[in-house]
Amino acid sequence: MKKQILLTFDLEEFDLPLEFGYEISDEDQINISNNGLQRILKLLSKYNVPATFFTTSFYANRNKEIIKNLSENHEIASHSKDHSDFRETDPLDSKVEIERITGKKVFGFRMPHFKEIDLSLIKGAGYSYDSSINPTLIPGRYNNLLVQREMHYDKRSNLIEIPVSVSPIIRFPLFWISFKNIPLPVYLYMCKRSILKDSYLHLYFHSWEFADLKPFKIPWYIKTLSGNSLSERFEKLIVELRKTWDFSTLSGFLDTTGYLRFFS
Repeated sequence: MKKQILLTFDLEEFDLPLEFGYEISDEDQINISNNGLQRILKLLSKYNVPATFFTTSFYANRNKEIIKNLSENHEIASHSKDHSDFRETDPLDSKVEIERITGKKVFGFRMPHFKEIDLSLIKGAGYSYDSSINPTLIPGRYNNLLVQREMHYDKRSNLIEIPVSVSPIIRFPLFWISFKNIPLPVYLYMCKRSILKDSYLHLYFHSWEFADLKPFKIPWYIKTLSGNSLSERFEKLIVELRKTWDFSTLSGFLDTTGYLRFFS
């Protein structure tokens, strides 16, 4: 299997301040995400890098033209209906709404906050893969240290499960907070170890991270890098990884493995 880099972004309303007791309007939540998205797209376009965007249908319905245009060069997947609440009908409802906007089939689902989800709901809604697992320990969020670390076929649900990447053995998380807070050479070293072990590297970020977060009263480790400074670091990541490996969307990667053709 050809080794590939899988960049994924959660394209959602910026509701993070609500978690810390600070009000933010729906309009501001959308504007912050859009601001960050423009920085992301500038870099992806510059280096001709495809990516997978997991969008809430709340966001998609307020940015139909953006989502439609985004689907021309990238994969659009579902991040449920909205980012703060969940109902059992949300996987299906969001899939229908996003497909109506893009005119293309939605293959993948990611649960907000990587919360545990009954995979039968995902399969029943017509998805081919799920990406709702970070196979590590995040205190206060989840403990997935015993969950299978690599991409695999889940026989019970008849779904492909694509966890995000962690380092081999110790399962150090390679998610967005790590990217912001550890030295870039150390982060790159662990990324390279992961792709050499697993034949792919699956990273995830949020669109709103790339907006200027300094004015918001949120933890320092979340806003330590944002806006232009985060974009500069992210560009260095792309430049270094593309020296050796190609980039792909999740569905594109699954197609090369034969998985997606089997389930479609």
